[in-house]
Amino acid sequence: MTITRRATFALAAAVAPALMLGANTARAEADYKTKIQIFYDVFRKNDPSLLDQIIAPDWVRVPTQPNVEPGREGFKKLVPGFAAVFKNATLVTEDTIQEGNKVVVRSTYTATQAAPFMGFPSKGRTFTIMTIDVHEFNEQGLVQTTWHLEDWVGALFQMGAFEK
Repeated sequence: MTITRRATFALAAAVAPALMLGANTARAEADYKTKIQIFYDVFRKNDPSLLDQIIAPDWVRVPTQPNVEPGREGFKKLVPGFAAVFKNATLVTEDTIQEGNKVVVRSTYTATQAAPFMGFPSKGRTFTIMTIDVHEFNEQGLVQTTWHLEDWVGALFQMGAFEK
C-alpha cells in the first residue's frame, strides 16, 4: 500500500488539532508549577491581595482553621496577623511537584516569634519548620482546595514555649 502525498496531508490535518490540544493542555498544566509561587509570594511580600490571582473565592483549606472565615476573603484577613506575630520571615520553596491539576509544594519557613502565639508569649526566638501543601487547581486555573501540613509543635519547641 502506497501512501500518497495527498493522504499524508489529510492525515496530518486530521491529527494536528488533537496534537495542539495536547500541547495546550501540557502548557496549561506546566503553568501551575510556576503560578503556585504567587501563593507563597503572599507571605514573602505580606500582600494578601495577591490571593485574588491564585485562589478561588470559595477556596477550601484542609484542615480548616478555627475562628477563620472560610474562603479567599477569610484567608486574606489571616495574613497581616501572621506577619505581625512572626518577624524576619523567609519562605523557601524546596520542591514543587505536579501531577495533573494538583501541585505539591514542600517549603521551609523561618521566622522570629515577636508576639504571643497560640497562648505562648514571645521569647524572641527564631524557628524553622517545614510545610507541605497539596494544591488542587479548578478549571478556571485557580486553586480550589489546599491540603496543608506544617510542623507547629516543632516550632513551639524551638520558640521555647514548653520551657519552665
